Amino acid sequence: MRKWMSLKALILIGVVVIVIPIAGWKGVEYTSTDTFCTKCHVMKPQQEKAFHTVHRSPQANCKDCHLPNDNVVKMLAYKAYSGSKDIYSNVVGPPDKIRTTNMSKSIIQNNCIRCHSTTVQNIKTSGGKQCFECHRDIPHGN
Repeated sequence: MRKWMSLKALILIGVVVIVIPIAGWKGVEYTSTDTFCTKCHVMKPQQEKAFHTVHRSPQANCKDCHLPNDNVVKMLAYKAYSGSKDIYSNVVGPPDKIRTTNMSKSIIQNNCIRCHSTTVQNIKTSGGKQCFECHRDIPHGN
């Protein structure tokens, strides 16, 4: 009987330590795809506009610009916060306007600089305008 309990405990620990994190990460990966991000009707115009730019998949994906890419903990925390907010607005409120928060503006700016570091190496990238203020039509159009 004791051996059977030990085997059950070992299996349970294996599931908790191996299976749940792998399944969880697969869920994070799926919910970070362009296919998932553009399921809401409010995102269809952005998907269409981005498709016709150099920032289209596979060169860049939604997550490359809209999620923190410098730290997995920050990425997961922001993804949970932003995703919860998006789900709420799409289910409860009228999701007809996309609004960029100061936090998301900072994330987008950091990702512009990260990807285009050689282009902006001689440009002051802090304290002035954000990249997307002048390059607003990239990648989503007006």
